[in-house]
This record gives sequence, structure tokens and C-alpha cells, in this order.
Amino acid sequence: NKMNFLVDNRAVVYGANGSGDIVMNVFDFLTGRSNSVISLQDLEAESRQYEKQNICFEKLVVGMVKDDLVHPADDGLQPGAEVGMIDLLREHAKNVYPLTKESSIAALKDTLFEPDDNGDKEVPSKTVDLRKSDIEEYPPECTITFLRRKFATRVISNFDDVMSATERIFHEDKWNIRTVSFDGPSMEAQFLTVQSSMVFVSVSGTGSHLGMFLPDGGTSIEILYNNIAAVKNKYICEVSPNMNCLAVKSGCEDVEYWNCKKTPNTEVDIESLKKSLESVKIDITDKCSAAIESSRSKQNLHISVSMDEVLAVSE
Repeated sequence: NKMNFLVDNRAVVYGANGSGDIVMNVFDFLTGRSNSVISLQDLEAESRQYEKQNICFEKLVVGMVKDDLVHPADDGLQPGAEVGMIDLLREHAKNVYPLTKESSIAALKDTLFEPDDNGDKEVPSKTVDLRKSDIEEYPPECTITFLRRKFATRVISNFDDVMSATERIFHEDKWNIRTVSFDGPSMEAQFLTVQSSMVFVSVSGTGSHLGMFLPDGGTSIEILYNNIAAVKNKYICEVSPNMNCLAVKSGCEDVEYWNCKKTPNTEVDIESLKKSLESVKIDITDKCSAAIESSRSKQNLHISVSMDEVLAVSE
């Protein structure tokens, strides 16, 4: 049976504008269907337009979206949060948006970054040349993805140092280090970009929470712009034991959360980052090597089958 969602999207998070739109976008993403989500406000306006006094439903199930997991209490998970609570969501999203070579390429064309003309900023790349062979050569198990943001406090001021440190650790050819932006691309493209990564590095915030969609065994590395604040992503890992979560320090040591938010940029503590990346490399090296070997075996099998077909035709 087709299920439609009626969303009261008047939600406001810390007074931020557009929070209601975020709620609507999430529901659109999770349904995977167009025209299946409508806001309560739009329904009311439509009723007034057609002078309807009553709105009838064949069946109406009422629920409430809670933010217990994303904004946990200082002493740990809120009541109601339990191990495995997001596993069904993860599996549902993977079924709605399957990760294939074609879907990976389409997503990366929307999310990959490249330097702009000035060389000091980055913009989404819409023309980057991505071939299927690129995806085959660098499977998700070998991919480290950095999320870059355009907004204050989320902008990494020493990003060149971050990249240099990362490239020194993951210096072998098998590793795929890439930079993406989620400022603009659809949630489907964001989801598939995370799904095609084994390590997802981002500054604290909404973008970092997409780490919950990493493949099993994946690691979310959260760069804290306030070292005193709770590490949000660790709570995602507490309810999803198949993932790993690490935190990296930044330069802001102010105990007041909002004072750190007022600082223009986030400066990553490079030594803290290196420790996290070195730990991650130990965990995923075998996964990466196995994925590459599996890919090569499939290619060799395909070549062998093709040759057998040729010989059979010749005979």
C-alpha cells in the first residue's frame, strides 16, 4: 500500500532558519518517491483554497520525530535510544538508493570539489571526468572522504595541512582521498557519497551526522570546533556497533559553545588528526586490500569467460 506523509515542519533548531525544510527534505529522501510528502501548512492552505471545512483520512497514524540521539544529554544517551535503532533506517536507505558504479559516478559529479579560479576556495565540480574504471580501482573500502563546508565555524582554515598529513599517512597508490561538498547536492547524492566511503571526515554539524550511513566497518571522524562539547557522532556509534567514531581536536578551547561558533573558521589540531588517521589505517588496510583483490578476481573471471565464449564461437 502506498504511504503518504503529512509533516508539521514548523520545527526550529536553535532558532535556525530553514529547519522545517530540512525535516521535509529528510522525509522526501527516505520515501524515495516524489509527491509522497506534504507539509501540514500546505494542506491547510489547499483546504482554504477549495473552501473545505473538513479533511478526511482513510487511515492516519500519528508520530513524533525526536532528536534524542542527535542532541543527547550530557550524561549519555537519552531514554528511548537503544542499540540497533538506526539499523533498519540504514538498510532501508541502501535498498531505496542502491550503490552501483553508475549511481556512484552520478553522485560524485554532484558532490566532488575542485579549486576555483582563485585557488583559495573550492566549488562543486559539475564537469569532473569520472570513469567507471575510477570506481573499480578505488572501492569504498579504500576511500577516505573529507567534507568541506562554506559556512563559518565549519570552514577548515588549515585544510592544506590537513591534506598533507592525510596524504603522508595514506601514501600508497591504493588509497583514494577525496574532498566533497554537501552545500547544494541532493540528499541522495550525499547518501551515496558517504556509502562509497570507508572513512568520512567532517566538522561537527548536520553534515557529520550523515556518517551514520557509512558501510559496515566504516569510521566517522568528527572535527570538533569546540573541544569541550560532547562528541555527537559517538552516540551514533553507540546505537550502531558496526561503525566506528573518532574525534579530532580543533584550536578553540573556549568552554562556551557559542563562543566557538562565533570564530570565523575551524583550525584542525594536526597531531590529533594524525593519531586518528593512523588508527583508522590499521583498521581498514586489510579491508581495502581484500576489496581490490576481489575486484581483480572478478575482472579476470570476466576476461576468462569472454575468451571461452570466443573459442566456443570459433569452434
